[in-house]
Amino acid sequence: MKSRIEAISNGIGTCDFCETEKVPVVKCEELEGYFDELFALYTTSNEASRSLESGKQFLLHEHLSTYWSKLFNSQLLKTRDIKLLLNQIGQNGAFYSEEYFEKPVEFLALVASGGSSPDFSARWESFSKEIKEKNRFFLSEKIDTDELQSIFERLAITYPVGQEFYRARISDELLPIEELGKPPQKNASPGRANPIGIAYLYVSNTAKTTLYETRVALHEGISIGRFVLNEPISLVSLKNIADLGPFEIMDRGFSLEEFIKFKPYLQKLEGELSRPVRKQDVHLDYLPTQFLCEFIKSLGFHAVEYKSAMTLGGFNLAIFDDTRLKCVDASHHVVKSLEYGWD
Repeated sequence: MKSRIEAISNGIGTCDFCETEKVPVVKCEELEGYFDELFALYTTSNEASRSLESGKQFLLHEHLSTYWSKLFNSQLLKTRDIKLLLNQIGQNGAFYSEEYFEKPVEFLALVASGGSSPDFSARWESFSKEIKEKNRFFLSEKIDTDELQSIFERLAITYPVGQEFYRARISDELLPIEELGKPPQKNASPGRANPIGIAYLYVSNTAKTTLYETRVALHEGISIGRFVLNEPISLVSLKNIADLGPFEIMDRGFSLEEFIKFKPYLQKLEGELSRPVRKQDVHLDYLPTQFLCEFIKSLGFHAVEYKSAMTLGGFNLAIFDDTRLKCVDASHHVVKSLEYGWD
């Protein structure tokens, strides 16, 4: 949305809603066409919202700011400000209705189908159960790979030459950089992305993220290597699916209705990849995500990217082709303190 405002703005000024100064500004009605596409998704419904899975009802401004969590800046705009802003934008739009701010709303596609939609998450669960417990190589519960390919190709991004990543190993002293890469093939134990005997290089976006991912203990030492891309890498990004905004989705080639249908499924895949590997986990638990990553690799991608469950804002990459980056230096650290949070 910000890029669209910058493209059509004729000047710099102060926002009437959040009072931010010296920013590109436009008249609210100039955004009507963009938001009409959002308003067209909705209808009134007395049922609890299925799309937000909260058991609650939502008015339009509440649903928009919750489902598309990054569409509005919640630190600057209160709920009433968002309601007023949407009224000003949409009041003359073809799909706008004041009723949406007085009665609960839901996605029209879900209401029209009686609250049911293709449950891709259930299909994933069925596939996972079969590959772990019944059949390994010839599956009866097959995933629609054509559909998956179409989704993944629209979630693809590229990192350029020079992009930095980090990898760590627990050690009493500084390890040489040649020991900070992926493990030898004979030592490749199964992980969330790699099958046993096939080594992938796991890296993180920051040194802090890789430190947390290693689960280093208090007073232990750790060597952290800095890796730099010497060739671009094309990858499927499954991180922060919930943060994708409606206009970003359309720019990636999804229709809004299509993304609403796939979103729970993509969040399920994201959660499976991000879930921390624990010592007590059974290796069979990794089979579904290993299959997923092997499929992504077969499409010609160099890596898959997913959110870190260990630190806020962190993310990891499982890199299939480690020749595209090089460890250029390393540092050694000793953990001096740890902090835990709990509920």
